[in-house]
Amino acid sequence: MKKVLLAMAGIILAIVIVVGWKFIFPKKRVDNGPKPEGLTVSKHTDSFNQSMMAAMNSYYALTEAFVNWDTAKINTTLAEFKTSVDSIRVQEMEKDSAIYPTVQSQWESIKAEIVGMQADTGLYERKEDLNSLSQQMFDLLRIVKYDAAKVFYQECPMALNNYETAAFWLSTEGDSKKRRNPYLGLYDPKYGRAMLTCGSTRDSINFVTPSTGN
Repeated sequence: MKKVLLAMAGIILAIVIVVGWKFIFPKKRVDNGPKPEGLTVSKHTDSFNQSMMAAMNSYYALTEAFVNWDTAKINTTLAEFKTSVDSIRVQEMEKDSAIYPTVQSQWESIKAEIVGMQADTGLYERKEDLNSLSQQMFDLLRIVKYDAAKVFYQECPMALNNYETAAFWLSTEGDSKKRRNPYLGLYDPKYGRAMLTCGSTRDSINFVTPSTGN
């Protein structure tokens, strides 16, 4: 009986020592910092996405020139936009034979629209061109399932025809407070800058796919 009691006492003592050791010398946590955010996965090549992103950045610069009613800036950004659109690596879509003819046709229509916009000299006519161009660009992005960034399709309900006709433009911003309307802009003869944020998001493209890897 004494042997059993001694054995039990030994076990209890061992448990007390182990538990006490953990409390006295707790294991230090290793802080490796925040986990990195997952990368986005694109079905397109880097070269295609880079060429499309360059075209979109040129487009956004063009709309900002319209916001500022800056004719000289419209001319320079339009030329830059034409160069970037001409450089879109559309040929890389040939591997997708089901949509390539449509992509090619849409791309050619956009290039023709830009040439027509360069030929027009009046600001009003160019705003009409911007409306057509924006719709065609949106269609191209949707056809190719552009997945490098989210794009918002904005509508101004009083853009053309003496504030009676709607028109569209593309933007990186869906926040109404950050909206910059290229049709009414900062120096509209009737409203000044009061209608700078006029409009609404009618649609968006968001084919961005986050990585599921750790």
